[in-house]
Amino acid sequence: MGNSIETLFSNSGITDSTRMLHTPGEFAKKNLLYVQEVGTLKSLQPHKSTREGLDSFLLIGVLSGEGTVTVGNNDYHIGKGDCVFLNCMDKYVHESSEDRPWELAWVHFNGSCAKEYFDLFLEKNNGKPLFTPRNPRKYEKYIRSLMDGQKEKDLESELECGSILLRLLNMAIVSAMKCEKMMGQESEIYNVVREFVNDRYQERNLMETIMEKYGFSEDEANEGFQKLYGIELQDYILNRRFTAAKELLRFTVKPVKEIVEESGIGNGDLFRRLFLDGEGMSAEEYRNKWAQWVK
Repeated sequence: MGNSIETLFSNSGITDSTRMLHTPGEFAKKNLLYVQEVGTLKSLQPHKSTREGLDSFLLIGVLSGEGTVTVGNNDYHIGKGDCVFLNCMDKYVHESSEDRPWELAWVHFNGSCAKEYFDLFLEKNNGKPLFTPRNPRKYEKYIRSLMDGQKEKDLESELECGSILLRLLNMAIVSAMKCEKMMGQESEIYNVVREFVNDRYQERNLMETIMEKYGFSEDEANEGFQKLYGIELQDYILNRRFTAAKELLRFTVKPVKEIVEESGIGNGDLFRRLFLDGEGMSAEEYRNKWAQWVK
C-alpha cells in the first residue's frame, strides 16, 4: 500500500512539511474511512494555493499562527485551535499569514460514508466549513496517530485509522451541533416544544396546539425543529407515537385497536403502514416477535 495522490501542499522552500501518503487496500476502500495523505507543515513564507477537483475530503487544523481559507466567495480567517472541513471537489484557496505564518496538521481522506458525514457537518454548521473543537489538542493527537498508523501497511492499521477518522468526524459534527444549539432563546423554545411533545404526544391535533401555543406557523415549526434536532417537528411527533405503539405492543396485553388510539396515531391505515414501512411486518407480528409475555 503506498503512494500517490495529488498533494495539498508543496514544500519547495515555501513550507517545512512532513507528509505520509497511503493507497488503501481493497477492504478499506470498499468499507472503511481511509487515509489518502496525512501530515503537518509549517509555512516558511506567505503563499497562496488553489485546489479543486480532487476526489477527497480534507480536515485542516491550525496548531499555531493564522491564515485564510476561501471557499466559493467566502473568506474564513482561521487561527490557533480552529479547523476547516472541506470537500476537495469544490474550489478552495488557502493562504498563510505573513506576520504570523501558520503551522497545520491535516488529513486527506475518503471512503465509506465520507460524503454523508461531510453533508451532515455542513447541515449542522449552517453551510460553513470552519469549526473549533472543544479540545484542539485531541485533534492534533488524532492526526499524529494517523501519521503513526501509516508506518504499518496492513489491514490492522487501516481498521485503526478508520476508527480515528470517525472520531475526527464526530468531533467536527459535535462541534457544529454545539454551535447550532447556541441559538439562545430560539433553542430554548424548541427544547420546550420537544418536552411538550414527549408529554402530550397522544393528543389529537397536537401540531395545531403547538402552533397556537408558541406562535409558530407550520413551516417555521418544522424548519426550526429540523435545524436543531435533524428531524421535522411533524415527523418527531409521529415517531414518538410510533415508539409508544411499539412499547404498548411489547409490554401490555392491550388489543391493537386500543393501541392505535392510545399511542396517538389514531388511524388504522396509518398504523399498519408505519409497521410495514418501519419494521417490515404487521403490528401483530411485531408483538409475537418482541413481547416476552407472548412466549
